[in-house]
Amino acid sequence: MEEIIDLHLGFFKKAETNVAISKFFKEEKITILEGFHENVDLVRAFYQKYYSKSAARVVLCGINPGRKGAGKTGIPFIDFKGVSRLMPNVNENDWESSSQFVLAIIEKMGIDNFFKKVYLTNLSWYGFKKERKNVNYYELPVSIQKYFIKNFIKEMDIVQPSLIIPLSKEVEATLKVMKEGGLLPYRIGKRLPHPYWCSIGNRADEYINEYSQSLERLSAFRQLTNS
Repeated sequence: MEEIIDLHLGFFKKAETNVAISKFFKEEKITILEGFHENVDLVRAFYQKYYSKSAARVVLCGINPGRKGAGKTGIPFIDFKGVSRLMPNVNENDWESSSQFVLAIIEKMGIDNFFKKVYLTNLSWYGFKKERKNVNYYELPVSIQKYFIKNFIKEMDIVQPSLIIPLSKEVEATLKVMKEGGLLPYRIGKRLPHPYWCSIGNRADEYINEYSQSLERLSAFRQLTNS
């Protein structure tokens, strides 16, 4: 999994020097969230702790980091409050709703059990902001969208997922285009609601149960078919 960190770190350095991207972002006053780049040692430690052992994991695939969560930590779907629960020697309280919802699922399934079965990522490892608001990859021009999501396929070739579950309709649509174009040779599962929408209102507990039970059932099915 170290390859994944190097893959995205190298991409960031190339993106910084890409004239077309720099010009577009400057004109639109959009900035790239740099949490991954700034905290790469923390990200490496996290991946070493939770993803170093090979396993046929189910991938939960989101959109891109948000400015209050993974956009700060660099770890997909994990905010600093979550990092403080999952990693030693970290004690910070910055949080966002999506990340806290995912943390609740992780803890409900059991931390070690979850990471043996599940891999968390986003189509774009980098998020964006404009005027203190998140910008998602699918809001960018198609040419720039493609630039920021192209490494996802390389990442999946490293992970070798048993199944990819999209966590939004936009992600589902993008994955289907990749699949239909022969670029993504992995199964795509039924879409689950985005964690942000699951975290608001009075249905958070219901969604936590739905997510965790779905993932456990997928794991049991995989073990049955591989036996």
